[in-house]
Amino acid sequence: MNTATVSEKRGYTRAEVNWPVVILTMRGAMVAETKNISASGAFIFCGAPLHPKEKLRVFIMAPNRSALNVTAEVAWSNPLTAQGNTPPCGLAIRFTRISAADRQFLRDVAAERHGSQDKRGAEKR
Repeated sequence: MNTATVSEKRGYTRAEVNWPVVILTMRGAMVAETKNISASGAFIFCGAPLHPKEKLRVFIMAPNRSALNVTAEVAWSNPLTAQGNTPPCGLAIRFTRISAADRQFLRDVAAERHGSQDKRGAEKR
């Protein structure tokens, strides 16, 4: 599948970021880092793989603001990275509950980094 097709299916523009996150699972908390983020989800490097559809509480530490507090689920998890069998693993999450203000903040970050408006920005405002 080509990158353009994946991008079109996502709907929201992603921004490359390296923001710390704290993920709360049924097994406890883990500290991780985002690699990219949009108004609907994020790709995260973390120390351990999580299971698809697993429900999470995620605190995203964006710079110069209070943490974003979102509810999410694991879309997919890859226990191996390009570096072989060593952590961090890759994890895609889909936001299931996010405030309108936090969603707009993420739209604005993506637009600022890409110099354009998010595809769904106008219709979601």
